[in-house]
Amino acid sequence: MPRGKKKTAVESFNEQIEKIDAMILTHQDKLNELKAQKKDLLEQKKKSEVEMLYQKIQESGKSIDEVISMFEQE
Repeated sequence: MPRGKKKTAVESFNEQIEKIDAMILTHQDKLNELKAQKKDLLEQKKKSEVEMLYQKIQESGKSIDEVISMFEQE
């Protein structure tokens, strides 16, 4: 039975390079997605920390200006 035309080394390399390029694009997309998720989580964490800080200030009965003044004195 005929097996078809045998690929040259260059054709084989080109196919392998194309497959690798496709894999790189796939992984790059996933990397970008993960970076966006990380950025979103960092923003949520920051908002949460600011909210906790504000609640503690409110609980202390001091004004924001008083707390800022305390930090500036240190």
